[in-house]
Amino acid sequence: MLLVAGADHIITMDLHASQIQGFFDIPVDNLYAEPAVLQWIRENIAKWRNCIIVSPNAGGAKRVTSIADGLNVEFALIHKERKKANEVDRMVLVGDVKDRVAILVDDMTDTCGTICHAAAKYAGGGELGDIY
Repeated sequence: MLLVAGADHIITMDLHASQIQGFFDIPVDNLYAEPAVLQWIRENIAKWRNCIIVSPNAGGAKRVTSIADGLNVEFALIHKERKKANEVDRMVLVGDVKDRVAILVDDMTDTCGTICHAAAKYAGGGELGDIY
């Protein structure tokens, strides 16, 4: 559709899979948000040195690992089980978040249910410090 519409160059941001670039017969530039995210965290979260970067799913492990490495902090993962689409049945945290600033990072969202569920569960249980 983009080619038919006359596009001769595509600029994307944080493609879900870099292989997507190969589906086009025109140049595709995939930009990365991580440098801006790291800068934003350092400038806007006072306690960022005591933070833990949290992925709401195992698929985000590479992303949160990279951000955690960029900040020289630890990361955690949330393993989630679903009964059906958009409905989280159970969530298990893998990592130590007690008394830490938690920064939840996801690549895309539909209903924000996972992020909200994770924040509510762990903040409500008194396990987390601040959540971003």
